[in-house]
Amino acid sequence: MPNVLEDLASGIVVTEFASDTGIATVENVSGWLYENLGQVNTYLYTDFTGANASGAYGVMDIEAQSVLKELYLCNYYNKEARNALRGITNSSVSGDNILSLKDGESAVTFINRNEVSKVYRGLASDSMERVTRLAAQYNIYQAQPRQLGGIDGSGAPLSFNYGYRTY
Repeated sequence: MPNVLEDLASGIVVTEFASDTGIATVENVSGWLYENLGQVNTYLYTDFTGANASGAYGVMDIEAQSVLKELYLCNYYNKEARNALRGITNSSVSGDNILSLKDGESAVTFINRNEVSKVYRGLASDSMERVTRLAAQYNIYQAQPRQLGGIDGSGAPLSFNYGYRTY
């Protein structure tokens, strides 16, 4: 049986981070996915558990994997935004925030970490909107009727005797 979370983590590292293990490793991503299956279950009204992400209706389908991937990316962008802001207050090495130097007319350009943080926060917000949209679509299109009403759903014979006299 394939390990769904490890396959999804490998896909995230390859497609989102261009296989740069300095940013994220498959082990770290799959660990995060495993630990946060509850969030997907909350959004999708499912019960996926374990490394195979299986539940009452089988293994996690591709739509649910998309929601979990977006949740991971939202978390990643929020973490990067915090790290960018942390760099503003914890910058101890002089010159670690220099973006460019010019010699003629002496110009120095610094990294605006506040703007970098805003960009990451925007990316996180976009990811969370995608999570909400994907979860709503999943819940709409995966919905199955809970009960059939009327004669068609009752399974009872078509003739009823309610104690009335028939003439």
